[in-house]
Amino acid sequence: MMRNDVLVDKALDVAKSFKTVYANGFIGSPLTNDNIASKAKQLPNWYTAERIAKLKSLVGKGYFGFDCVCFVKSLLWGWSGNASATYGGAKYESNGVPDIGENEMMNRCKNVSTDFKNILPGEFLWINGHCGIYVGNGQAVECTTKWDSCVQITAVENIGKKSGYNSRTWTKHGQLPYVEYQQQTAAAAQPTSAQPTASGKEVSISLLTLRKGENRLNPQIYTAQRLLKALGYYTIAIDGAFGPGMETAVMNFQRAKKLPADGVIGKDTWTALLK
Repeated sequence: MMRNDVLVDKALDVAKSFKTVYANGFIGSPLTNDNIASKAKQLPNWYTAERIAKLKSLVGKGYFGFDCVCFVKSLLWGWSGNASATYGGAKYESNGVPDIGENEMMNRCKNVSTDFKNILPGEFLWINGHCGIYVGNGQAVECTTKWDSCVQITAVENIGKKSGYNSRTWTKHGQLPYVEYQQQTAAAAQPTSAQPTASGKEVSISLLTLRKGENRLNPQIYTAQRLLKALGYYTIAIDGAFGPGMETAVMNFQRAKKLPADGVIGKDTWTALLK
């Protein structure tokens, strides 16, 4: 079962690091003429000539297509931004997550509420016919035709408007049964000691040692990948796996900081990353 902080990191990574566009029925698939034609045949009322033309103009430019609930499902199904995979790396109906719409997804949520005071990061956001993911700090990630017609970060107006962000008022929120929720997460915790990262965000200082082949999908790997990516050392998809690409990024960072280039994220490397 995916942890809520992992879901939050994945959602933010898609919004920040990938080219996306709203395409009804797309499950994170790379945008191709064949995929567009297939969905246009399946959903002719939505795929007007104007929309088809707009989507076709993006083919070959590295775009992935999503709609609102397919964005959420694709993350839970393991979407990784793999442009050579049918669903961008997601495995259809995997991890116990069924292919259902946003209304049924809301019906299956636990601890559903219209009060947004105690909402946890990773909770499912819902209004009739649309959904998103709460990512903390009064923000959501949603795929919508409104504003930029893509996966985007927005403000949850139930909590308050935020300068620089479009805002939406949601009807209710709930905890997805496919996600493990914890009060304190890497994405939303209020640590006693925090420092700003290169991206301007605050993250908890952790001394957990991370190395290739270990700690798989630990939330701290996502944190390290985001930090390295913000600094330009990590250039592939943020996936929570400490593989060869991650090890190379760590070693290059360590060399730049004149640290032993062993590819292991220990105390000194964490300290350098968090400066």
